[in-house]
Amino acid sequence: MITAEDAQTIILRLCHQGREANEFVIQSCVLSPRNDYWVVRANSADYVLRGMEERCYVGVSAHLVDVFTGEVETVGSGQGWQSYLVDKYDLINAKGNHYILSPAFDKRDKSALINLRQKLECRLQDVIYMTSPDNNFWLAGRLSALCEIKKTLEKANIKVNIELHSDLRGAVEIDNGTRYFDVVKKHLQNRICRILK
Repeated sequence: MITAEDAQTIILRLCHQGREANEFVIQSCVLSPRNDYWVVRANSADYVLRGMEERCYVGVSAHLVDVFTGEVETVGSGQGWQSYLVDKYDLINAKGNHYILSPAFDKRDKSALINLRQKLECRLQDVIYMTSPDNNFWLAGRLSALCEIKKTLEKANIKVNIELHSDLRGAVEIDNGTRYFDVVKKHLQNRICRILK
């Protein structure tokens, strides 16, 4: 098993590749909540020890060192290591399946159809297609992103489910969630375009 000291040595060796021997120091080293990764943050000695903000390196949120293998995963600064691990665990739990967002209603629910048509600003025929069993896989992506989109849709009174499925069946794959309805609307309009092709 990799110790905290081992993990720090691994990360300092990684950071010092092609640089001065003492340029980087460890900022923090903690065990992840599931005890499966050492979360190591490193930065320039000038920044960590002397508080010189202009010497702070950016681009990396943290390095994750697997406690069993010593393998390193680097988390970019655009994402916190906690959310990175949540996405990683969700992917493992999916066991090769896809997280799919689909309507929690079908074409027999007239008020839901009318609401969807109005919110998406499309034809009634389009939303009837979108809620038929052959076309009701709307969006696919990371569980965390789909959960964010689900909240956005439910604020617009559009009820949806997120489930695991072995195939995509035409669902639009998305990278990120959003709190903005206009972005979600564009994703769903893309789904309509796929259905009508």
